[in-house]
Amino acid sequence: MNENSLYDRLRELSWRGALTGAEEAELRAWLAAHPEAQSDWEAESGLNEALARLPDAPVPSNFTARVMQAFEREADAARRAPTLWWQSWQAGLSWLPKAAVAAVVLGAGLFAYHHHLQTTRRTEMARSVVVVADVFSLPSPEILKDFDVICALPPGPPADEELINVLLK
Repeated sequence: MNENSLYDRLRELSWRGALTGAEEAELRAWLAAHPEAQSDWEAESGLNEALARLPDAPVPSNFTARVMQAFEREADAARRAPTLWWQSWQAGLSWLPKAAVAAVVLGAGLFAYHHHLQTTRRTEMARSVVVVADVFSLPSPEILKDFDVICALPPGPPADEELINVLLK
């Protein structure tokens, strides 16, 4: 324990009443180690003794009633006190912090949903790129070199459906 805090503790105990034997022994040991504080302690103990000799202040018979009246006056004054325009305006905005929290939660939810949609779209696009990459390459352009000639040929006779049905059976 700090030496000054020991002295302060003993001084505060002396304000409340007489020190016990152990506390007095601690005080004597502390004062022996700090002789410069002896005069301060003597002044403190003399003041404590002078205050102890003073008579208690008489309490008026209507003390409780006077305290209650003062309390009621303060309560009435607080109720009747004019409110400033910003105080009444502020009282009407008690819902504002709750609305702000709700807006933040809603915004965070919408952001998370948007992020989820983007992630899903990117995943689908990556899958489709993989599918397209897995498709065999298109036929070479040499196969299509006679395409214009084939398209210019006149259409032939329609297919014989009876023959096709017989062949399929």
